[in-house]
Amino acid sequence: MTDDPHIRRAYGAAAGRDPGQTAFLQTLEILYEYWGPCLEEQPAYGPLLERLAEPERTVLFPVRWRDGRGRERLARGFFIRWSTALGPCWPELVFRRGLDIAGSKALALAAALTDSLAGLPAGGALAGADADPRTMGDRESRRFCQSFMDGLAPHLPPAFYPGCWAGQAAGRELDYLCGRYEQLADLRGQDPPRPDPDPAMGRAEAAGAGLFRFAELALRRRADIRPEGQTVLIAGPEGPGAWAGERAVRQGASVMAVGDGTGCLYAPEGLPLSTLRSMAAQPGLPLLLWAIRTPGVEYRPGPGLWDIRADLVFLCGGEARLDAAGARTLLTRPPTGVFEAVPGGATPAAARLLSGSGALYAPAVAAGAGGSLMAFRQQERPMTRWEAERTLRAGMDRIFRAVWEESARSGHPGDMAAGAYAAALRPIADAILRKGL
Repeated sequence: MTDDPHIRRAYGAAAGRDPGQTAFLQTLEILYEYWGPCLEEQPAYGPLLERLAEPERTVLFPVRWRDGRGRERLARGFFIRWSTALGPCWPELVFRRGLDIAGSKALALAAALTDSLAGLPAGGALAGADADPRTMGDRESRRFCQSFMDGLAPHLPPAFYPGCWAGQAAGRELDYLCGRYEQLADLRGQDPPRPDPDPAMGRAEAAGAGLFRFAELALRRRADIRPEGQTVLIAGPEGPGAWAGERAVRQGASVMAVGDGTGCLYAPEGLPLSTLRSMAAQPGLPLLLWAIRTPGVEYRPGPGLWDIRADLVFLCGGEARLDAAGARTLLTRPPTGVFEAVPGGATPAAARLLSGSGALYAPAVAAGAGGSLMAFRQQERPMTRWEAERTLRAGMDRIFRAVWEESARSGHPGDMAAGAYAAALRPIADAILRKGL
């Protein structure tokens, strides 16, 4: 870590307050390393670092419901609001077994940086729980979602509507969450906003398409490489993964493998475009089923995804997380670029290895911003399909320019991680200084 006294003081304070929050402290350590050059150029940012290491609000609430057998169950709900310097918070949604306060804080901080870099007038936050309603039956899932919203709703901003979680929550859970939110708003005498229920571009597609657009720009600018003829490996087929692969194949690349942490599809000739589109439209189906349905595709059980050679690697979440061992395996035959669609797609240790090797690595703060960008913009006003495509393309182009210019400004031209984290810091820090917060 840098020897800057502000950074040392801020990190020491965070580690002293929460010494057991390893996931959050590792994230913070990486950010501080990349923020060092910003402090040299703009010393006024120094006193803000300790504040940016602490959420504005941390709420833990119980989520109580009865399971399918009538047993009383209990989960922990989280609401972490990071910064409202740029505007009201628009929380991301995470339902995941094992989610804890450290992971929630890391994801909330990433959301704040993503919104900042995307140029959104919104603060970052996270709403979540350490249980997964997708594994429950209909009645149990409904009871869980209603209890979760009862605990969360008092902390949401008035302009917020849970419909923006489309793509983060399955359709069934999203309906339960929206329905309960509307009931609670009616009891309080409020008329909650109800944006277009069928946007031109869903969040998962926007995240995948935005990821591919960022990768396309980065490869062209740094290495003068076009997508045509490139081979692609996708970690995490659900959400943005299949959509990123679909865009890649449309541009002439070949998706060689798709993995979910328990196994992978391997296609020596590349997965067909029709299969990727079907996977995007029907998330949640087991990979083995797609292997049965698709001629020339092999299913390989086990965690061998990182042994497959590919030019481009898309980290799209789920259980297929790139850890340090996986990064070392990848780097024995270095890919041209590794692009992260969701925070945590690569562990902090893996991210360090990728950045330290000189590989082209772009974190989710930049490469995965398309989902947040389009979820916000389509809540503002309905769009046609053409308008949504144009808005996403323009937004990702602007994000890439900001990242590239910041990487050169920091003395590391082409370092997407350095550029992304520095470019995300400036709008938040400038807003705090400008408003005297």
